[in-house]
Amino acid sequence: MVKIGITARLFLSLLIVSMLTAVGVGLGTRWSFKQGFQGYLNEVEARRMEAMAFEFSRAYQEHGNWDFIRNNREAWERYTGAIGRERATSPRPGGDSIYYAVPDKAPRRLGLYDQQGNHLAGNLQTGADLRYQPVLVNGVAVGTLAGAPLRGLQEEAELTFQTQQQRDSLFIGLLTLVLAALAAILLARSFVAPTRRLIAAASKVAAGDYGVRVPHAQRDELGTLARNFNIMVATLESNEALRRHFMADISHELRTPLSVLQAQLEAMEDGIEPIDANSLKALLDEVATLSRLVEDMRQITLSEVGAFDYRREALDLAALLASEVHKWHEPMALAGMQIITDTQAALTIEGDTVRLRQLLRNLFNNTLRHAEGATQVRVSLHVLRDQAVLTLADNGAGVTDSGLPLLFERFWRGDRARSRTTGGSGLGLSICRSIVEAHGGSISATHVQATPPRGLAIRITLPLPGELA
Repeated sequence: MVKIGITARLFLSLLIVSMLTAVGVGLGTRWSFKQGFQGYLNEVEARRMEAMAFEFSRAYQEHGNWDFIRNNREAWERYTGAIGRERATSPRPGGDSIYYAVPDKAPRRLGLYDQQGNHLAGNLQTGADLRYQPVLVNGVAVGTLAGAPLRGLQEEAELTFQTQQQRDSLFIGLLTLVLAALAAILLARSFVAPTRRLIAAASKVAAGDYGVRVPHAQRDELGTLARNFNIMVATLESNEALRRHFMADISHELRTPLSVLQAQLEAMEDGIEPIDANSLKALLDEVATLSRLVEDMRQITLSEVGAFDYRREALDLAALLASEVHKWHEPMALAGMQIITDTQAALTIEGDTVRLRQLLRNLFNNTLRHAEGATQVRVSLHVLRDQAVLTLADNGAGVTDSGLPLLFERFWRGDRARSRTTGGSGLGLSICRSIVEAHGGSISATHVQATPPRGLAIRITLPLPGELA
């Protein structure tokens, strides 16, 4: 089966429409010309009859009766043949021009009758559509000209003119079709060009080239499609970059504890490091680091693919927060930080108790590990515009301006030189973001104050019951 491209289909569609239009216009023009030209000739005949009636009126006055023309074909042809269809230069009475033709050409569709209706000369005319022109002498009708309307073109000049018009119409029609075909080719190519660019770009994207973009200057559906295509490719490019970074970060995070384990085990094998409780404890510490990192990776992966088992129920967020604050008082105090709370007595939301408790523990653990120089941690919970707003702020050194947008990214650390023992896996806040978003809320980070120490404030909003979509 022959495959026809979109350009050919569009070209054929435009060409067929142009052909149908040309044929329709041609047939309509031909019919209109035929009717109009025939009407024009009938109008000429009517004017000719007026001129003839004027001439017969003068002849009647000259002879005093109709005997000069009764059954006299030669006289009939002499009086009627001198008045034809070509415009003369001499005006007739009243200012209108009269018409002249080749002599001895008496009209075949005309007859003359006296005032009693008796046929005098010319052809006997019958039919309901006859045209009558009275012959007046001093305002009194002394006779009547009866003429049959033109029902077809008969004269050689008329037929020649009609043939010429049809030939010209055919030539114009063919020329119009050629121009329409050229226009259809240009239009088809201009219409399909954006689609071809999209096809070529899609092929490159399918081959793994996410840097391709297509122009989108058009303000139509194709322009919108091109813009959406560029957005899609940019998203794929970003996701691919994140995937590569994620794989690189995983390799980086796993390499250090594995290297430490390998070095210690080789030292034990060579007898450099004794196999005792301290050595085994060091190995267990590295294994615990690996286990924690793998668990964090599992948690973040589950949260991002929506595999967390969320069991939503009505819970008192204020009570849950108070319980966690109580557990973290002593670890914070040992680190030199005081927890100051400003919360409501009760605040009910719909959520998963286990996941929200994990959220709070990650936040407190992040503050304990990374709030360098902090002496206070302020925890507040209140309602703002139908939302529960939880804020956890410290007065430590904070993070840089460039680090704020990256705070919730996977494996990001404010200090790359920080060890995994003190710096963690860099996944805790990323897990927090996933939990908050799964509850229909949002999480953000800002500086507490503009001057150092700038501190860090993490703000979480959660919808109240009835507001959760």
